[in-house]
Amino acid sequence: MENDTSVTINGTQAAFSSNVNKFTFMFAFILISLYFLILMFQTFFSTRAFRESSRYVLFAHMLLIDTIQLLVAVILAILKMLMLRLPVPVCSVLIFISVATYLSTPLNLAVMSLERYIAICFPLRHAEICCVERAWIAMMAIWITGSAPSIADNILLHVSVRKSFFSTNVLCTRDSVTVTSAQTIFLFVVRIFMLVLVAMTIMYTYVKIMLEAKKVNVDKTSTSKARKTVILHGVQLSLCMLSFIFPLTDPFLKQLSTRLWYNLNYINFFIFVLFPRFLSPLIYGLRDETFRNSMKEFLPCHPSRVIPVRPSTT
Repeated sequence: MENDTSVTINGTQAAFSSNVNKFTFMFAFILISLYFLILMFQTFFSTRAFRESSRYVLFAHMLLIDTIQLLVAVILAILKMLMLRLPVPVCSVLIFISVATYLSTPLNLAVMSLERYIAICFPLRHAEICCVERAWIAMMAIWITGSAPSIADNILLHVSVRKSFFSTNVLCTRDSVTVTSAQTIFLFVVRIFMLVLVAMTIMYTYVKIMLEAKKVNVDKTSTSKARKTVILHGVQLSLCMLSFIFPLTDPFLKQLSTRLWYNLNYINFFIFVLFPRFLSPLIYGLRDETFRNSMKEFLPCHPSRVIPVRPSTT
């Protein structure tokens, strides 16, 4: 009897220690992520040339989307780890934001690729077509398009359950607010459709820029940089698609022991959800020489000096 009690206590202590380590690591990761994201935001808003460039406005918009997605994902993960229940309406709002931002990221990448395509293939009309005012219109369209599937999903939820369901408390996961197979199929089809559409857009802009590069009277340097930028958008899209792997691996992991599933689920969450959201904008920001040099000015260890900033053509 005493041995059983000792084993139970040791198991509880080990689980508690494991949770503390997970929270510590997650907290450190979020602090580092937020530091770099805030640094990039500060660089953008402190430099007039960036604020007046549609390309950098769209980049700042991508930063905003990924920051919101990162914070909401962490909130949902902490609630799940602590087994805390939320009222269904509150949980629905968090899931809504999570899905809307998830879908908005690839749409933003598609718009950024189109902006590079216009800059190379229609340079004389680029300033007119890709002005900052139109960039704001494009961002509004991105949010509307990214939010529409979640709105439709919530309508399906409301017509499928009784009103009493919304007065209950649930573990805030996607499964908790998915009560019909129609919701699952609908969101799966929407995600696949959007990712395929964005992939085709990026491929189209890449091919058109490649064809433009073969012309004799074009700026080879600008064309090459634009082509590499579009390739980078393809890499960023691939990082977005990594989050598709997370729900696919979860059913297989559930067949393992509870403790092993819990630990592997935590690792899965970091690799396929959090890390791509942090890495994607960081790669883009650091690759851009103009933005990178401006960002260095705001580092605590960097000596302050004035450097003229011009929007990059990459």
